[in-house]
Parts: sequence; C-alpha cells; structure tokens
Amino acid sequence: MIYLLDTNVVAELTTRPKPDPNVIAWFRAIPAPNLYLSVLTIAEIEAGVAVVADPLRRARYEQALAQIRIDYQGRIAVIGEREAGAYLAIHKALKSAGTSIDPPDALIGATAMANDWTLATRNTKHLVRTGARVENPWEERPA
Repeated sequence: MIYLLDTNVVAELTTRPKPDPNVIAWFRAIPAPNLYLSVLTIAEIEAGVAVVADPLRRARYEQALAQIRIDYQGRIAVIGEREAGAYLAIHKALKSAGTSIDPPDALIGATAMANDWTLATRNTKHLVRTGARVENPWEERPA
C-alpha cells in the first residue's frame, strides 16, 4: 500500500521533541518507497517555517524541511490532470452536499484518490469527506 502523508504526520515525525510512539511505530512499519508527500505539504511546511519568529527554532525547522526534501526526493507528488480532475469531483460533490473543505486539503485528498493511495492523517474526520481512503497513524497499524 502507498501512503500520502498529510502535513500533521510529517510535523509529528520531524519537529516534535517527543513524537507520538504510535506514529513512530506506524512510520517504521511502512517501507520508505511506499511513503509520499504532496507538493502542498511542502508548501504548508514552508509557510509554517516562514512565520516562526525565533531564529534558532526557524533554523531547526528549515533544516528539517531540507532533510524532508532529501528523504522524499522522487516521492513528492505534483498536481497534474488526474489530481485536478479528482479535485473537481471532490469540489462538486461537497458543493452539492452544501459543504466545503479547504482547497489544500481537497487537493491533498484528490492526490491520494487520483493515485489510489491512502492518506495518512490525524484529521480523518475532515479528510474522509474528500472520498480518499484515510488512515490515522495515531490510532491504526498497517496490515
């Protein structure tokens, strides 16, 4: 199974002083080639780094982001036609249901759907509305 890691999973693994043991165990059980990021996750991390006022903390986060880019080289998913089509389907379905979702979350969900991947996130209640398969590393274990 291929997993697309949501930003909260990446943050837990790379910036928390004491990452959740369940997330660590989940992450270690998945072969690295089966773990992907979205370009939007990279953008969200960059945006978070940019607003950190403390220069030492910001430098630590910049270093973590640089390492993420190295670790996931070749496994950072871009948004192409398939993903855009899945996004449009999500947008239409949610609009007809009288609800919405933030565009970055919808695009991350669309990326998972378009590639038949499972979205790993803590925010399952929100992202399940995209129609993507979701798994919570804080609670679940891979088969």
